[in-house]
Amino acid sequence: MDLSRFSMEGRTVVITGGSGGIGRGCVRAFAQAGANVVVASVPEESIPPAVAEAESLGASAIGVKVNVADPDEIDAMVARTLDAFGRIDALVNVAGGSYSRNPDMPQYGRAPLLEMSGDDFLGAYVGNVKTAFLASKAVVPHMKAIGKGAIVNVGSTSGLDRHPNAPDIAAYGTAKAAVHSLTFHMAHQWKPEIRVNCIAPGTIDTPRPAGTVRPEMAQAAERIAVGRVGVGDDIGSAALFLCSDAASFVNGVVLPVHGGE
Repeated sequence: MDLSRFSMEGRTVVITGGSGGIGRGCVRAFAQAGANVVVASVPEESIPPAVAEAESLGASAIGVKVNVADPDEIDAMVARTLDAFGRIDALVNVAGGSYSRNPDMPQYGRAPLLEMSGDDFLGAYVGNVKTAFLASKAVVPHMKAIGKGAIVNVGSTSGLDRHPNAPDIAAYGTAKAAVHSLTFHMAHQWKPEIRVNCIAPGTIDTPRPAGTVRPEMAQAAERIAVGRVGVGDDIGSAALFLCSDAASFVNGVVLPVHGGE
């Protein structure tokens, strides 16, 4: 096998949500593969450590403060990327989550469906679906211009109907299912130059604000076949594969990364 097919040398990747747990895993993976890395995230103070980590791994990297639910801010992110590196080869849409814990992003609350407001229900879509749609739409013309590109959306096993005993994430699960479907349509509308795939993470241990309680983590490893919960690097590795030439015949798929949960 030609292992150079996994290299991202000379290519530029934009990672939305790049300063968070899964995002940092993606930053590390792409930096080690030789890519120019754009850490697109909020809040602003979370970005420099991620950029510094990418640079410590030998990558050229910049940080951009951006709310990826805002088209104007996304356009500014794209312009900054092109100014720094001249091209966009890959986009990893990490931004989103099962509840809004970032005050700089759209807010919504978790609750069972009968207790959930319409605004909170739609908020899950703004934070997870609209963001992936807008960021992808903004980079596609630039990928088309160079004749090649790859996009990876981050969905969730919650969108694969794998969490029936977690009723408070129903809105999140349906939003992530929409991300899975959106991936298929992107792949077919933007072919043949651009491949679009999706990762559906399972239980991933990522940093949370002080005081955050995650009761599901205590028993998670017991139900996962590999005997542990996932970490950001597990998703980063999958994202790197899907964006690399090694995955040149992988398109329009949702890849579960859950350790056999």
